[in-house]
Amino acid sequence: MFLPSKASKLRVKEAENARRNRQEIVKALADGQITRRDLFKWGLFTTGGLLLWKHGLNPFVRSAYASVPTGFPRSPLFGVQAFTQPMPRFDVLPRNAIATLNPAPTAQANQTQQVLNPALEGVTPGDTGPIEGRPPGPIWAHQEFTRFPPVI
Repeated sequence: MFLPSKASKLRVKEAENARRNRQEIVKALADGQITRRDLFKWGLFTTGGLLLWKHGLNPFVRSAYASVPTGFPRSPLFGVQAFTQPMPRFDVLPRNAIATLNPAPTAQANQTQQVLNPALEGVTPGDTGPIEGRPPGPIWAHQEFTRFPPVI
């Protein structure tokens, strides 16, 4: 394989798979399992008898899996420093007692309409917005709300 020394492990793995696929085709041709006509009909051979430039058969064909989606190299960082502050995560935020939650947790979906903030784009004063996400009704209720109530 003639890949650059800086090629990613995934790119090298794809090239190895392409080599194995080519070996499998050559072996099937040698054993008489398939003919050149079959390969031509399948679109794997050109009229000159060369394997087509297809992913999985040629190590130089790039795929979306081993490269940046845009096809361009990664952006240079120009000496950007590493993160200097820890990222706040939910497990390090302070815990609140259940009694302080507003609205309180319920077994069924909370269908109380909430007024949206008019500062949001596209919101006029008095608009109400999404509530909870679950459809209303007992069929969509929390299955074991009384057995496993919310605890902190």
